[in-house]
Amino acid sequence: MIQSNRLAIYAIGKIKKLWIRDGINQYKKRMPELIINELKAFNLNNLRSNNNIIICLSEEGKQFNSVELSSLLLNFKNKKINFLIGDTDGVSSDIKEKSDLVLSLSPLTFPHELARLILIEQIYRAISLSNNSPYHRS
Repeated sequence: MIQSNRLAIYAIGKIKKLWIRDGINQYKKRMPELIINELKAFNLNNLRSNNNIIICLSEEGKQFNSVELSSLLLNFKNKKINFLIGDTDGVSSDIKEKSDLVLSLSPLTFPHELARLILIEQIYRAISLSNNSPYHRS
């Protein structure tokens, strides 16, 4: 079972669009333990440890369907999983190289604010799949 208290999202910048913030808040109500940090810059030294997994979002990353993403997160067992989302310029190649996985949400390009909402929904879906919840219908 995937536990939301093992998951964290680190994103550059603040959400400015109210409708995106409202969507994120809806999922936060369902996963109150999920950590979401808005930063000015990434500091991998704070995130790097033996028990941490770093997943960087980038359009050229590896793509998973929802079931595969859920399985991937389950495979990380008791590790803390940290998702990194860049700003309008994305994430630097240095951060991508130091990440354990570079993940793409889609072959389409999304604004960074919308990518946060999509990621949070997919995290909720992965948790639901791992709990055999009816939220995900295939």
